[in-house]
Amino acid sequence: MNDCSQIDFSTAPLILASRKSNLAMAQTDEVRRAILPVPAEILGFSTTGDEVLDRPLVDVGGKGVFIKTLEAALLDGHADAAVHSLKDMETHIAPGTEIAAVLPREDRGDALVGPYRTIDELPLGARVGTASVRRAACLRHQRPDLEIALLRGNVNSRIARLDAGEFAAIILAMAGLNRLQCDCDFHRLDETIMPAAAAQGAIAVQITSSSDSRTDAIRACLAAVHCAQTADCITAERAVIAALDGSCRTPISAMAELDSVGRLSLSAAVFSADGQEKFAAEAEGSREQAQKIGTELGQRLLQMCGGKGFLA
Repeated sequence: MNDCSQIDFSTAPLILASRKSNLAMAQTDEVRRAILPVPAEILGFSTTGDEVLDRPLVDVGGKGVFIKTLEAALLDGHADAAVHSLKDMETHIAPGTEIAAVLPREDRGDALVGPYRTIDELPLGARVGTASVRRAACLRHQRPDLEIALLRGNVNSRIARLDAGEFAAIILAMAGLNRLQCDCDFHRLDETIMPAAAAQGAIAVQITSSSDSRTDAIRACLAAVHCAQTADCITAERAVIAALDGSCRTPISAMAELDSVGRLSLSAAVFSADGQEKFAAEAEGSREQAQKIGTELGQRLLQMCGGKGFLA
């Protein structure tokens, strides 16, 4: 049972802020179910990232466009906690807030959605939809002949555009397909071909850094569902991004794993936007050094690619 005994939530349920998309709501409901029997209600918000779909994220305001509305609701007192896809969170979160819990990670990989099982099976010059600069760079690295087209929107709308014949295939996260139990034809891509983004598949719960009795009770409640193994892995992965000063305009992958004795292995790569250049490196160490391992690996990649001019 979760330790929220300091306060009675029966008359004032915990309010979880969420984006309104089906996937975001499913993720927030995962948090709601995890903290039972503590009662919680979900408050949906439409963010700039959800409303402006005809431009790349970098032209709308970057990854933070999915986060800022929820952070504002949190800081304004309209919600007790905000639930995010951790992949969408910038490495520096809003002052006065903290990540109180990271849930156990879903599959971190990507899937090729459509009738083809691998990238190599795609026809010459096939049109592939994605909104991710990392996925686009990986596709171009493997298959320079492909036409990469912008595809934004929720999971269902992206699949509908595929079904309508706009694309030969699209790339989506395995985590989203699994959480929505999508009934479509997809195949998980080999991570050597399509390495994952930092923190992909992980859900974060953000609260204020206040120390009042209600927030303290919420913090204790969320601590009970926090997954330390996932947190250590994403700490290393996000440290790579921070060291590279990465944003949604930079094709970067970072993947960490823990073995049974707490040894952390980290691999990361940075690509040129056209996919022609790729710099990759690996590191390992104890899980207690996750931040340091990620920072040092990111710094090494920065040297390998020739500095921040490559990432601009």
